[in-house]
Amino acid sequence: MPSLAQTAAAALAALLFASAVPAQTSQAAEPPLFGAGPLAVERSSPKVVGVYMPNWESPALLEQLPAGSVSHVLYAFLRICGPGQLPVDAPKCEGRADFELGTGAVDKRFDAAFSQLKARQPHVKVLASVGGWGGSDPFFHLANEPARRAVFIASALRFLREHPGFDGIDIDWEHPGSNGAANGVALGSPADGQGYADLMTELRAGLNRLTAETGRLYLLSTALNTTSAIIDRINFRQAEQALDLVFMMSYDYYGGWSERVGHHSALRSSAPEADDSLERGVRNLRAAGVPASKLVAGVAMYGRGFSGVREPRTGATKKAAYPGAEGAMVYREIAARYLDRQGRGQRGFAARLDPVTQAWSLHHPGLQLYIGYDDPRAVLAKGRFVQEAGLAGVFAWELSQDNGDLLNAMNRGVGNLLIAPPRTKP
Repeated sequence: MPSLAQTAAAALAALLFASAVPAQTSQAAEPPLFGAGPLAVERSSPKVVGVYMPNWESPALLEQLPAGSVSHVLYAFLRICGPGQLPVDAPKCEGRADFELGTGAVDKRFDAAFSQLKARQPHVKVLASVGGWGGSDPFFHLANEPARRAVFIASALRFLREHPGFDGIDIDWEHPGSNGAANGVALGSPADGQGYADLMTELRAGLNRLTAETGRLYLLSTALNTTSAIIDRINFRQAEQALDLVFMMSYDYYGGWSERVGHHSALRSSAPEADDSLERGVRNLRAAGVPASKLVAGVAMYGRGFSGVREPRTGATKKAAYPGAEGAMVYREIAARYLDRQGRGQRGFAARLDPVTQAWSLHHPGLQLYIGYDDPRAVLAKGRFVQEAGLAGVFAWELSQDNGDLLNAMNRGVGNLLIAPPRTKP
């Protein structure tokens, strides 16, 4: 007969074995980070998982969204008519007053597609994003004028009445104070910081009136550059009270316009006071008075690169952008051309993790080419950061640029459960 000690040891061993088996089974069933394809999601986390949906892509992309994989979709973009209007928007603005939204057939098609998406996945919230990098110039003309703000707000409310597939408005005025002469005309003034806050306050009041009218709750969000040069201009102590979410454009820190090499979408800053990371962007917004619970961390579904790069590090010299004039390449092309199924570089490119920025890049020493990009490993790290910092969630620009890897990693990073497809028998 075994002793009491032997019996206890045997029981402990059996318990340890039993607890280990499910862990091993679960690990074996976990989908791979690279190449799994878009996967359905069990939403076990309350965090935001958002994607931009550009209206120059097909609405059919929405039909391919796996169940549970997004909580928010941002429709890019609605444009404003009048001063600062883009020439390409002239057909939409025909017959519209200055500072009204220009709309057209494409918006009706997406309204129908969003309604169908929400019929399949009722939890999804759809925001109409107004502006964009090239389409924000009208904000500089309207934000500081109460009468002009009123025209814009009335038009935004009318859009929501006429397009029931939408749940709110996202203001994508990315650079209050200075447009960087995006369309060849320099715009901006110090007054924009208060005008921005007043626009948000009055738009929130308008959305509340619309809620009283329709019985539906409407969201108000903003998307903007997170560097201190922008954030410090804005009266966020006032503005944040009106906002549900702040979509942090924690990408495009470096690109073809940069004097030196740098990773455009890093988690950590390249130096203690460098303003070039998600972490620093959170610090900027928190100091401005925005609660962490309203901040949504940005993921780039594209990389930015440089040519003539001998050393793959921030601050290194370069000759030009790579590839093309803007130096951008979408993630699905990066993955197909230069990464294997383990995330290792191919075709002469070496994939490396920068221990300082916690960002991944590809470098071809022979051709002296560099690409900084978010891949699933980087996105998982951002998701962990979101949880540790108490942020609202993650979002990405933009859906068509992914092969499924990044959206999967966004969900996994914030704690959602990926549903692996059933295995097929050999």
